[in-house]
Amino acid sequence: MAKNQVSIPYLDPSVQHVGISRLRALNVAQLRALDKTLVIQDNDKPLAVLLKYEHFLAMQEKMPDEE
Repeated sequence: MAKNQVSIPYLDPSVQHVGISRLRALNVAQLRALDKTLVIQDNDKPLAVLLKYEHFLAMQEKMPDEE
């Protein structure tokens, strides 16, 4: 018999939920200086995640190889 697993979400203070209008307002300098991960949402529904390319590469290195 399988036990019900309860997952506890990882809370990251560098994650910020923002609307589409905030994304549109960002320029190149602001994107370059971005130190947060942005969850872009519309009507409280997450649409996409914006993070620095260096953070994306680090995530890729930590992922196990799929065969």
